[in-house]
Amino acid sequence: MKYSFIAFICLMCLPLVTYSQIYNTEVSAAIDLDIQDNSIINITGSAHNKTEINKSLRYVLSVIKSGKNKNTNKQEGRFVLEPGAKKNLSNTSINVNERDRTIILLLVYENDKIIGKDRKILNGIEGEADEVKSLNRSSANKDVKESKEDGFILRGMVIEDTKTKAGNDFYDMFYSLYLSNNINADKIVKIEERLAIGSNTQIVVLVEDEIVVQFFVNPRTQYLKSMADNSIYRVNAYLQRLKNNANQITRY
Repeated sequence: MKYSFIAFICLMCLPLVTYSQIYNTEVSAAIDLDIQDNSIINITGSAHNKTEINKSLRYVLSVIKSGKNKNTNKQEGRFVLEPGAKKNLSNTSINVNERDRTIILLLVYENDKIIGKDRKILNGIEGEADEVKSLNRSSANKDVKESKEDGFILRGMVIEDTKTKAGNDFYDMFYSLYLSNNINADKIVKIEERLAIGSNTQIVVLVEDEIVVQFFVNPRTQYLKSMADNSIYRVNAYLQRLKNNANQITRY
């Protein structure tokens, strides 16, 4: 009976890794910012392999702008990192003004699992995590090894990967509800629009790699609002369930 009880406790503790996953432990992601003039910022995404084995990886560097000029630019690719190696993955330049909130996000994947990530926010909300309050060359070019953000957990990320205006409209509605409900989760939420039968598309809402909601796209505004309300409810419930499960495991 004693051994059975120990085995039960061990099994209960296993899912804890899933609920409190920490990133940048084996491979760290880093975003360096460099001001070219008053409005142009050069962005460099890099990765550092902290392990003693080769890593075959994939990266996605996203620049997400809000405000009048709202748009999302994305660069991605595959790469191999040798043990202890650092590598620049992508370079891009953006125009920034004082009114546009801009999120720069770098994700590093291994077998479709996020293992490294970094985020910078330009013109963010006061006190917001990862907000860049000032930029200068000395702070922007910090070495990856000296970064204090290794092992940190990002919060409040909702990533868009849509293909149509209706998909983009749904993302805007969902994200507005996400902010107004103060969800601010430590899990990345992704809104994907995928090709379906014929010329139809399908919206898939994921929390990390888990599908929480999926439905076929209908461009009617009322339909999209209804699906946004339903999706935010289900995502919030899913996140709360993960949190409750993690709390129960901690008590054991």
